[in-house]
Amino acid sequence: MLQRPRQPSTARGVRHTPVQNLPHELLERIFYVITRLPRTLPVDEKYPYRPLFSKMPYFPPNSIMILSQVCIRWRETLLQMPVVWSFIHLTRSLESHRRLRSNLGRSLDWLSTYLTRSRDFPLHITLDTTRLPIDATLSLISPHSARWSTFTLFVSHIGSLPLALPSLVHTRLPRLQSLSITSDIYREGIVCYDPLLPFFVTGTPQLTNIRLTGVYVSWNALPLANLRILELHFTSRWPDFIALRNMFNSSPRLRRLVIHDDIASILRHVNQPLDNPTVSLARLKHLEIEVYRNRDERADVVGLLGLFSLPSLQVLVIKAVKIGEWIQITENYALPVEAFPNYDHADSRRSLRDRHTVRRLPHSFPFLSALTVTSALVTPRAGRSQFG
Repeated sequence: MLQRPRQPSTARGVRHTPVQNLPHELLERIFYVITRLPRTLPVDEKYPYRPLFSKMPYFPPNSIMILSQVCIRWRETLLQMPVVWSFIHLTRSLESHRRLRSNLGRSLDWLSTYLTRSRDFPLHITLDTTRLPIDATLSLISPHSARWSTFTLFVSHIGSLPLALPSLVHTRLPRLQSLSITSDIYREGIVCYDPLLPFFVTGTPQLTNIRLTGVYVSWNALPLANLRILELHFTSRWPDFIALRNMFNSSPRLRRLVIHDDIASILRHVNQPLDNPTVSLARLKHLEIEVYRNRDERADVVGLLGLFSLPSLQVLVIKAVKIGEWIQITENYALPVEAFPNYDHADSRRSLRDRHTVRRLPHSFPFLSALTVTSALVTPRAGRSQFG
């Protein structure tokens, strides 16, 4: 008859599992990593062809609370780690949303515990308005807005964003460093033609990182003098050239710019004047452009690059381009055509015959040190070039 192996025990006869034998420092590290795991973050690679987060499996927002109830040691450890209570994900399951509606007392009964146990640590707030009423939810966390360090806002679609912004107008955010606004559904026909209401009018002196997905570029009327990183995903409705230049001029410290969009729509809205003035991004070091094709049309990456003057650029990443589009770029800028993945001279000659005539631009990248190009083909292999 098989016998079960004896469990290790202490001098008092209390049995310990291998998990209970973990060093205290390692246990703290595990808890900290758990707090950083994404809950309702958009990860669907098929966006914008299907929603990002509304249809994803639900993750309980109060995982730390659950862990604190496992055993006395875990509870005591977590109570001594206010940082793990500072990551607050305000969401709920679709079933709870249908059943409880505006009953936040039952949906967010754990929130006050998190706010208390996080003490004075900076707060990292994620608010999913597709499942929670924004006014009532913000009333619970706005009194602590002076502690917000990162704020992520999810809305169902761009048309619902104007309904959410008025609640954020007078929110005081002296410590906010990162802002992300994401529209769950992005497609033609779901738009809002009215200008977005300026929000955070009390100022955000420490705001350095902004990511917009499915949201207009002209997202706010306030200057962002300390902005370092700007990511624009599916924000095709850009402002006209003058407004665009004023927007970037208000952020002279911008270092990294990411654009993932329908380039034809961008250029149509910007409508660069015929004398080809440019928007100066004097300190920009990293530029990433990823082509999104709303239809199977040519992407005028040269025209998009031609909107900007980039004298300090060091890293250039261009994704999802076709060989003909890449050749046009190399003809206008001193970039190696061989950087295109799986470059083939025969394809190059065919693309040269079919290419559109483009204007030659005088701008260059004198400090470029890294170039990455990916093809629009399925499962592309990135081409990389290093510059001396």
